Amino acid sequence: MEKVNLEYISIIWHEMRTPLTSIRWYLSMILEWDMWDISPEARKALNHCYDSSVRLIKLVNDVLVLSKIENWKMKYYPSKIEITEFLKSVYNDIFIEAEEKKIDVKIEIDKNLKQKNIFYDENRLKQVFINLISNALKFTDLWGEVIIKASLKWNNVIFEIIDNWVGIAKEELEKIFEKFSQASCDLQRLNSCWLGIWLALVKNILKDFKSQINVKSEVWKWSNFYFELNLA
Repeated sequence: MEKVNLEYISIIWHEMRTPLTSIRWYLSMILEWDMWDISPEARKALNHCYDSSVRLIKLVNDVLVLSKIENWKMKYYPSKIEITEFLKSVYNDIFIEAEEKKIDVKIEIDKNLKQKNIFYDENRLKQVFINLISNALKFTDLWGEVIIKASLKWNNVIFEIIDNWVGIAKEELEKIFEKFSQASCDLQRLNSCWLGIWLALVKNILKDFKSQINVKSEVWKWSNFYFELNLA
């Protein structure tokens, strides 16, 4: 597939950003202010619209970032990141999404990693985690579990995102990181299993970090996405 034209994507993003942000703000205002007399059915619909606007903004932003990476236009700003505090921050960002689905998210950190640091672009690394965790939450059923794990390996840290629901067939594992790929799925309640933009973005960011995303899975049991980064 040819690389997405960066200038074209940038124009689309900047044209879409203002109306999308306005839509999200007005929906938030309507939902939060007590002055509006809204029925439960209407509130449910408005919440769905708000969530959709947030996902659309994230999608466009991720496409733009991926396009920058592919066109060698991405700038990284590495800084010292304390592992434990960083994972707590990631947890805070995904807590509401997990709470809505009644999914238990756990953080497991090797005791030898306490107060240890890594040196990467924190915003882009958080984007990696949010995409992987959101993907795990999407394919974990109600009352399921997602584990964010950090383990010490020599002078490196292995990060894992583990879920315990749908799983991925062996024949699908290689293609899920391709741009706009979609894995097959037997769940009738899911319209599609995933749009490859999010996992493709993860793959490309980690590649720029001199790392690689890997996955192990067993259908209808679990999936484990993992990667390795150097300690600072």
